[in-house]
Amino acid sequence: MAILTRQVLADQANRLAKLHKKCFADSWEAKYFRELLSNKAVQALAQTEDDRDTGIALLQTIARETEILTFGIVPSHRAKGLGYKLLQACVDHVLAAGVRSMFLEVSGNNKAAQNLYFGFGFEHIGTRKEYYADRSDAMICRLSL
Repeated sequence: MAILTRQVLADQANRLAKLHKKCFADSWEAKYFRELLSNKAVQALAQTEDDRDTGIALLQTIARETEILTFGIVPSHRAKGLGYKLLQACVDHVLAAGVRSMFLEVSGNNKAAQNLYFGFGFEHIGTRKEYYADRSDAMICRLSL
């Protein structure tokens, strides 16, 4: 079982959109990935297990801060430690660029994701009330590197 995480470029936007759709009910289209990845500050990482896509992360780095724009693990591969490995790959990726902190938002209703992020070391630093379509709050989180 080989788990790899690699950077994915805009020419693989269709792949990213398919992977995002597996992870989220409200998914992004390939066009959106192409637009985001046309910005040099945005990078995509795809995680594979035995050549099958299992996870996705989209990162935006400005100065010495990175925001995780989206992060997901395919449902059939959740609760197997792959989220932790993908987060670690994100950290390794941005450390090389001198990043000192990472930020993300997570739904107040998504306890599994909160457990992953807080277990990894992210801290809850703020809240956006009723941010998501289901009116759940967004918890703003930071990881100091």
